[in-house]
Order: sequence, then structure tokens, then C-alpha cells
Amino acid sequence: METYKMEYIYQQIADILVNMIPEAWRKILLYAEFREGYKKIFFYYYPEKEGEPVYSLDITDLFDVDENEFDRLENELYSCFSRLREEFKEQEPWTNLTYILDNTGRMKIHYGYDDLSEMSPVEKQEKWENEYLN
Repeated sequence: METYKMEYIYQQIADILVNMIPEAWRKILLYAEFREGYKKIFFYYYPEKEGEPVYSLDITDLFDVDENEFDRLENELYSCFSRLREEFKEQEPWTNLTYILDNTGRMKIHYGYDDLSEMSPVEKQEKWENEYLN
């Protein structure tokens, strides 16, 4: 695991998220899950003006954004997290993580190592939302 590679990947993730969000924001909370045969990423962001968090899958419905460009950025995001997970190949790989970025550039990452294969995607998302969005 090379720290400078991970820092570069973290920065790429931040850059992609900034390009995916079509308005000023205060905070982004992203969930990623990667395990054999399964990959899932979603995020919420809090608009700069007060309000409820915006779910990543709602962005193309709420804003006039180029859906092809949005999909391209989403694919880049998956690629970044695949590379990040590859950096853990010499140790126990994470199964899920939470990436938190605020508009000052501060970033936090919480890695999870639990076997989540028995939980449904809906259960996992609801559990994560209850922990991080409330």
C-alpha cells in the first residue's frame, strides 16, 4: 500500500465528485462497497444553502446536466475505487467505506471490513443513511 498513490486517488475522487455536483455544496457523504462480484457507489451532498441532502441518483432528474457526461464521471468514480481497493491487496481488503468531503477540502474516510453479503442492498443503504445522514 503506497500512501502517495492513495492520496492521489482520494484527490481524483474529490475532483470527480465536484464535477458531478451541479451546484454549490457544503458536504458530500459517499458510500462505496466492493467485494467479489459486487460493486456499489452512491452519495449524498448537502447544498450550500440550507436544505435536505441530495441523492446522487436524483441529480440528473433535478438538474439540467448531460446524462452521458454524468455516466462517464460515475464510471470514473468506480474506476478510482477499484484502484483504491487494489492498493489494499497486501492486507485485508475493505468491503465498504464512507468517504466524507467538506467544501473546505477536509476529507475523512471510514473503512469497513464486515461481510455484508447477507444483507440486501436496501438494508445496507438504510443502515448507512441512518448512521451518516441523521
